[in-house]
Amino acid sequence: MIGWTHYNPVEIHAGLDCRKEIARFLPQEGTVLIVSTKGMQERGQLAEFTEYVPLPHDIFLAQPEPDLDKLDSFYAENKHKTYQAVIALGGGSVIDSAKALSCAFKQTEHEKPLQAWLRDKCELPAQTLPLVAIPTTAGTGSEVTSFATVWDKQNMKKCSLSAKVCYPKAALLDPFFTKTLPWKQTVYSALDTFSHGLETLWNKHATPISLFYAKRALQMVMNSLHYIEHDSYDMKNRYRLQEAAMLAGVAISQNHSSIAHSVSYPLTLHYHVPHGLACSAFLLPILELVIQKNAFMLPLEEEFVNTMHEFLTRYKPYVLIRKYCSAEEAQSKIDEMFTPERAGTFTLTLSKQDVLDILKKGYTLQ
Repeated sequence: MIGWTHYNPVEIHAGLDCRKEIARFLPQEGTVLIVSTKGMQERGQLAEFTEYVPLPHDIFLAQPEPDLDKLDSFYAENKHKTYQAVIALGGGSVIDSAKALSCAFKQTEHEKPLQAWLRDKCELPAQTLPLVAIPTTAGTGSEVTSFATVWDKQNMKKCSLSAKVCYPKAALLDPFFTKTLPWKQTVYSALDTFSHGLETLWNKHATPISLFYAKRALQMVMNSLHYIEHDSYDMKNRYRLQEAAMLAGVAISQNHSSIAHSVSYPLTLHYHVPHGLACSAFLLPILELVIQKNAFMLPLEEEFVNTMHEFLTRYKPYVLIRKYCSAEEAQSKIDEMFTPERAGTFTLTLSKQDVLDILKKGYTLQ
């Protein structure tokens, strides 16, 4: 590792009820756009949150796996409006949608901006609307990264917005929103964090800072998740998972993700596997390969490596994925899984056959 840089401009505030301080991060006047979900609306959490928003606001309810054309349609319907800021209140899909819309509503050049940027490969705008990200899950880390995943479902492709302007202005980590998260979503989110941590430890572009944050995030997930399994309202450990997600997000904001994410994208696109599960499903066979080849980016204590292995065998993402797609279905997408920009960050050089072997092994684990 010779030469590295670290850049993350997101102002991070953390603590129970910090959502109530949202006014500090908004302009003095104007209208803001709030991006959230139908679930947040139905549970009354969105209405409770808007009590602390002192400005007029519009609401966009995002969908899981945000679709390029639907985001462009919302922009087309509302481009006559002048928003001063965007607030994201939700999980990774909400924050990614908010990043896309914060870009769209700052520009006036394109009638269909997401199509222009992601299909036609035009340049992103030099500025975006200020974005305040408030994650309601503990996994994605999107609140501190400069990229967003948008799905081109018309062409069955995964797309990414990636630029420094896509960093949120601020992130508010309030565990209040995670206390009612069902166990399955809690596990999938924690597995997402775990994937980000491991994908840093075996990433050629990792830095001393990203490795430090990744290792700390992995430790926090392994120390906290099992407490929530027995007490869903354990707010101390809910907060620790949220902090872990942020730390792992800062890590991947520097080195990006790697082979496990490369494998995951077609599983989500074709079989609707939730992202946290898709990117963690084959972590165990990859981990075993890295251990065998001694291919971590830093020396790790044997006890720590063994604990990571035990964690994955306890929560068994390689078994959970079988509810969504069979071994044959997963293997049929091998050509889409081997993306050079992600597989290329892995510390080992892999062929498609190597990736296929990883898939096969994952489906034989019990």
